[in-house]
Amino acid sequence: MKKKTGQSFLRSLLICCLCAIIMSCGYAFAPQGDYIDKRIQKIYVGQFGNKTAQAELENYVRSAFIGQFIQTQRFKIVESAQMADAIISGNIINLTTTPLSYRSSSVAAEERATMTMELTFREKESGKDIWKSPNIAGTVDYTVDSNINLLPATRKAAFIKLANDTAEKTFNQMMSGF
Repeated sequence: MKKKTGQSFLRSLLICCLCAIIMSCGYAFAPQGDYIDKRIQKIYVGQFGNKTAQAELENYVRSAFIGQFIQTQRFKIVESAQMADAIISGNIINLTTTPLSYRSSSVAAEERATMTMELTFREKESGKDIWKSPNIAGTVDYTVDSNINLLPATRKAAFIKLANDTAEKTFNQMMSGF
């Protein structure tokens, strides 16, 4: 009987150790900006500069960042920099499109768009950078329709997806302090 009590104790101890290891693995839910000063509540997403030849790209990126902040319970988007506690600003530095595959007619069937940008998340009152990155990159692959007249619409949809994906990745890095 003593042997079973010892095994039971050992089994319970192992289960407790396993639970402790699993709970301390460092896994967490999506970051919500807990490391950012609690006084920062209102965010203004400024107009982005666009150093590329692609018109409207800066608007897609700005809208994507506004969408990321709207999804949180932690911050509120405001209409002007004067009303804000912190300001997001940035520049789109480069946009390239590269063919990935071709049709038999030597026309691209798939392309990859790569965007590079710089971004600053700055506290308005002190002017101190909360988060800054001079080299944020994002890519998206998309299919090019065989009708060349549809290329602008196809690229627009791809650029909007690129802006949303890059904003989500960057937002997660900002909120986790990376």
